[in-house]
Amino acid sequence: MIAIRFASLRHSNFSRLFAPKARCDCRILAKIEISTNTMTQHEKPAHVPPDFLPASLRNEARSISLSKGERLFNQGDTVEELFFIESGELKAIRLQLDGTQAIMVRAHAGDFFAESAMAVPRYTCHAEAVCPSRLLAFPVEAFRDALAQDGRFALAFSLTMASHARRQCSRQERLRLKRARERILHLLTCEGNANGVLEWRSPLVEMAEELGLEPETLYRTLRELEQEGTIERNRSRIRLLRPG
Repeated sequence: MIAIRFASLRHSNFSRLFAPKARCDCRILAKIEISTNTMTQHEKPAHVPPDFLPASLRNEARSISLSKGERLFNQGDTVEELFFIESGELKAIRLQLDGTQAIMVRAHAGDFFAESAMAVPRYTCHAEAVCPSRLLAFPVEAFRDALAQDGRFALAFSLTMASHARRQCSRQERLRLKRARERILHLLTCEGNANGVLEWRSPLVEMAEELGLEPETLYRTLRELEQEGTIERNRSRIRLLRPG
């Protein structure tokens, strides 16, 4: 789309300026600025379920879209489905006896979610979308049957769950660290990519919850790490430049 902006005009009478047979006088227009708007919105492509998922399960899946903050299920609901996250992010929240909430799991695009619910009759946590998210929901009984009947699928899924378990162990290890600085550096080391970059598209208050820190403590510590050259931040990215 071409946008033409008239910055200033010598004549205020537009009819005189654009009258028939009028000649363009450079003195009349002090400035004409022409700009082309070429911005396009790029959406992160959705993840697809892994190849090891049997066709029978794919055929039984249903799509779910969640808005930010929307609940997927509640603690105590009967287990009926488990999920694969195509895009977005979810967190599992457990209500404690004292009325507080604890984040048990954060899952991202490309992860299975609530797979441990196959072993219990009711969900043990709330599930909530951290941002707009799209999921595939699989009937839990069909998933159990496929695992029992397809050895290749069972092995591949078990290895995937082992990887998730390692991430959870790292998370528990991180929460046992006493200093905010140590928790942040542990997160960047364990969850960042090969270049030391952590993509964090949620508000920083969500990171504070994940790390078990007060938001003000997180903001202050990130600023200190940035000032000393240990990390650099660019919008949704935090890069570890050197070990703390």
